[in-house]
Amino acid sequence: MNRAGKYASSDKIDDIQLMNMVIELTEKEKMAMWSEGYIDSVIEKLPVFARDILENRKKKWEDTKEYVQQQINDIVHEKEFLEKLQAERKEFALYVMSHYPQYQSLLFHYYDGNMKESDFKRFVYRNRYTKNYLH
Repeated sequence: MNRAGKYASSDKIDDIQLMNMVIELTEKEKMAMWSEGYIDSVIEKLPVFARDILENRKKKWEDTKEYVQQQINDIVHEKEFLEKLQAERKEFALYVMSHYPQYQSLLFHYYDGNMKESDFKRFVYRNRYTKNYLH
C-alpha cells in the first residue's frame, strides 16, 4: 500500500492533503492502487471535486480488464483449445506458448481452475508496466 492508501485508511484525514498526495502519485502508483484493490477507499475519502482524478483512470483500467476477460473467454471456448485442455499439461503448455504467448499466465490459471478477478487486474498492470524485449 502506498502513502496515499495508508493515509486514506487512517482515522484522521484531511481530504485536501489526500488530494495533494494523489496528485503527486505517478500513473504507475495509481494503477498499483487499482490492481491491489484499495483505490475505492481512496476515492471515497477524496473531496467530491477531485474524485475525477482517479475515477476516469479506474474506468479506463476496468475497460481494459473487461477486454482481456472477453479475449480469454473467446479463447477458452475455441474447439482446439478445449481439446488441448483435456491433454497432458506439457502438451497444453506448448500449445499455449505457441498460440497465445501474451495470455500465458491467465490461461494457466484457467487450466489450474483458480482464476480470480484479481488475476485480471494484475495482468493488466503487468502488461502495461513490464518491458517487452525482442528476443
